[in-house]
Amino acid sequence: MIYQEVLLVAKVLCVDDEKNVRNLMRKVLEDEGYEVVAVSSGEEAQELLNRERFNILTLDLKLPGISGIDLLKKLQEEGMEVPAIVISAIATPEAIVEAMKNGAVDFLSKPFSPEELLEKIKGVLEMEKMTFSKMERIAKSLMEKGKYDESEKIVRKMFSLVPSSPIPHYLYSLILSSRGNKDLALKHLKAALTLDGNYHPAREELKKYEEEN
Repeated sequence: MIYQEVLLVAKVLCVDDEKNVRNLMRKVLEDEGYEVVAVSSGEEAQELLNRERFNILTLDLKLPGISGIDLLKKLQEEGMEVPAIVISAIATPEAIVEAMKNGAVDFLSKPFSPEELLEKIKGVLEMEKMTFSKMERIAKSLMEKGKYDESEKIVRKMFSLVPSSPIPHYLYSLILSSRGNKDLALKHLKAALTLDGNYHPAREELKKYEEEN
């Protein structure tokens, strides 16, 4: 299968209930040439996402009405594949893990500098440009260097790009194994082989797991 380059439209939806934050983000991003739409609630964001295509969503965790986490969950339920960066003052490890678990691709803590915001946005845009096979190569390279958290961000994107591929499940199993989560790693190995019973790397990894256990 040939995976096409992901087309990029530099259109950003910013969701934050603080007007000064919305204004800052709009200015910083528009000065860099991005098209920006800024709203104050999750409900407004959901309505816009139902009507328009955005390349990136930035959102706070604490919003009036529907929370940032609930918005992420709704987007997943409705199959809306827009990369989301959570930007929040609630930057505990638990909050970051929950955001990532519910589909966020990155996290930026408040207060942030214009440079930090642009770095996050540009990082996600670069990821969007990658081919699936290039993502696989980079994810593996990062793992070889011990950079499992960075590799995980790419693997999560691979899941959304090609859900029927065994490759993201295999790579994610390696990440989970590195963290000692053998049970969940095994589930992802089996998921990879369910999708493609002849996928050699997953078969070899499963064989190694069975020999060790």
